Amino acid sequence: MEPIILWQTQWSHNSYVPLYLFFGGLTAGLFIVAVLADFVGIKLKRFENLSRIAGYSAIITLGLAGFFITVHLGKPERGMAFPVFFTNYSSWMTRGGWIVGASGGLLVLYAGMWYFSARSQIRRVIGVIGIPVLAMLAVYTGLLLSGAGFVPLWSQKFLPVLFLNSGMTTGLAAAGFIFLLAAPFVGSKDEDSQGIVRWVGMAIVVFIVLELYELYNFMAFLEASGRHTPTGQFVAPKGGVAAYEYVTQGELKNWFWWGVIGVGLTIPLVLTLLEFVMRPWVRLLATTKFALILIGGVILRFVIVWGGDMNAHLAFPPSKWPIPPLGG
Repeated sequence: MEPIILWQTQWSHNSYVPLYLFFGGLTAGLFIVAVLADFVGIKLKRFENLSRIAGYSAIITLGLAGFFITVHLGKPERGMAFPVFFTNYSSWMTRGGWIVGASGGLLVLYAGMWYFSARSQIRRVIGVIGIPVLAMLAVYTGLLLSGAGFVPLWSQKFLPVLFLNSGMTTGLAAAGFIFLLAAPFVGSKDEDSQGIVRWVGMAIVVFIVLELYELYNFMAFLEASGRHTPTGQFVAPKGGVAAYEYVTQGELKNWFWWGVIGVGLTIPLVLTLLEFVMRPWVRLLATTKFALILIGGVILRFVIVWGGDMNAHLAFPPSKWPIPPLGG
């Protein structure tokens, strides 16, 4: 059997899909951060500004996600009514349309409660209801890719969790970044701002460590796939090894190692540690860290989508038609 590799470029010839995936996960992260900060704000009032800013920002990022996927569809009028007229409810495209719609409604309702200074108890109830819905928005971005089934890098086992974790990491970074920019205008004192940045930084450390662990397991799974598994399946085992080599040693290696691992995770982790020993530089270090995490989150989506260009190996028997039959 002679394996061949199939390639497709339908999703990677432009930046619309990776940016949609990024802003979708970022929206989920921002909303969850907003709700958690809202509850912390019951005891520590300074966190209310972080919650309000994150809640408002989530509406903008969801709008950006909707813009990029609508442009990608080619016919925006179809995209607006996608979940209504597509009846294949086993497809994550259809399910995703409903998830995005529900997320948008909850985001507007939650932010509206902040804007009109409505009852905080009701706002927090809406937030609690919204957390699983928005978490599903981040998970769905991974399920959307892994639903293809025949792309080794689009793993249904790893992508949904990885994109949820990345959504939380980038959500914390975006909330912290926007908060630092808006702090002088919302009346947040320097001492309060540094306290919030410190707590956000500690949460980011947890999610960065988790993301590094998930990426390690993901790559190890791909690298080891097929060693003791018979070939001949539709998703050929050797496809995982080829995907691993393509991402970590091939054309995408610089994007993966320097972009995702370096810029997006390792350097921010080091900067977080430096914040605790270089107090006068906290604002500069934190702003730089938040920006790098967001850049790394974008690069991660591009690497995953680009890596999906390589489909699984398909095994075909060698061509024998030129060989004359015995006795012919």
